[in-house]
Amino acid sequence: MAIPGAPGCSGPCAKSVAAAFEGVDAGLGTERALKAGALLPAVSVLERTAERILRRRVLTVVRCLERVVECYPDDPALRDFLGVPAVLHRWILRHDRRERPLVDFCRPDLVGANLGSVRVLEFNPSSPGGVMVAGSVNRMWRRSPAGAVLAEWSVPDTPMEQPTWFADWLVTHGRERGVSDAAAGRIALVRGRRQSRFEVEVMRAQFTARGRALIPVDADDDAALSEFALAYLKHIPADAAEVERWDGLCARLTAGDLIAPNVLAERWVAENKLCLAVMSDPRFRHLFTPAQHTALHALVPWSRKLGDGVSVAEAIAGRVDLVVKAPYGFRGQAVHMGVDTDPHTWAGLLRDPARRGWLVQERVAPSCVDTDGGRYMRDLKVAVLRGRVIGYGSRMGRNHVLNGALGSAMAAVFAPHTLDSD
Repeated sequence: MAIPGAPGCSGPCAKSVAAAFEGVDAGLGTERALKAGALLPAVSVLERTAERILRRRVLTVVRCLERVVECYPDDPALRDFLGVPAVLHRWILRHDRRERPLVDFCRPDLVGANLGSVRVLEFNPSSPGGVMVAGSVNRMWRRSPAGAVLAEWSVPDTPMEQPTWFADWLVTHGRERGVSDAAAGRIALVRGRRQSRFEVEVMRAQFTARGRALIPVDADDDAALSEFALAYLKHIPADAAEVERWDGLCARLTAGDLIAPNVLAERWVAENKLCLAVMSDPRFRHLFTPAQHTALHALVPWSRKLGDGVSVAEAIAGRVDLVVKAPYGFRGQAVHMGVDTDPHTWAGLLRDPARRGWLVQERVAPSCVDTDGGRYMRDLKVAVLRGRVIGYGSRMGRNHVLNGALGSAMAAVFAPHTLDSD
């Protein structure tokens, strides 16, 4: 790792990073990929052997997520445990069972200090924007004077650094399902009210570069959506009741009249953070193979469902070692760290009936970097597309919850070799 002001990370490489940082930051601003203050002068390259092991484990755990998605319709115990809201559940069951619902894209977030302690905290099957930004960050560092350092380290490009990877994938996904090239000239971005402007701009730029238009459309605007054959559903409803207004959208998606990756039968199961409890709770061990058990043991932290796997009293007693999360929370919302919460407030949170059924998870100590400006905690993001890792990224911040919406900043992470190497 090269980061100015950090003991052990501040040699000649860090000086190159510091000298190039202003230009990299300005370039990302020009591309509208990041707002001011959202990038740190930090560049890392993963260790070769560790990257290979980690990549295999991550891909195995993503296949376990697909297994949960696949089993959901026919497993009453699994359906009861996940507690998918009825308005989402009914559309999951409308999926054409002849097409296996795959996790076409996801971005697992990992935290830990090394290969032995790193754990996956969530899967993010609807968050390509952060991967596009990470690709822009890496690409900009390569173009900078610090690119000479990357060349010296023999760091190859990764697929996520290609400036049109997302647009190319989405158009290919549509073409494979009968969407003509002409119909894919205009693509709907089914948006939410709190969509990040920067994320939309980054997504739109990829399609513009391919001579196509990405058009933001509200999920309940049936008239506008009727003009499209291909879409990307970005919106995650904070309140499942919102989906009651989406009948037109959901009917077209499940009928195959509107094509989108990460179909509803996948998305609304895989988005549920209780999938991690399924992977950790011994009651669901039968869903997975022995080889998968090995990867789950290595990468999934102890995770349980509040009131069905761990009692309120147990969770209260374990405050400093636990985190509680809403099943469908996003952008760092509805995440409560026991270590950051006083005992009285923590007990009140867990006794609240509204939080019964939330995910209770072992707190994983993050990797930390001490600099002249203070201590930063950091995570590792793994971009997975069509069953393949396409790149890495990271956020660094002062808080235990690392999220751009909560003030964390981006840091560059490079793979040490091509991502199809064994």
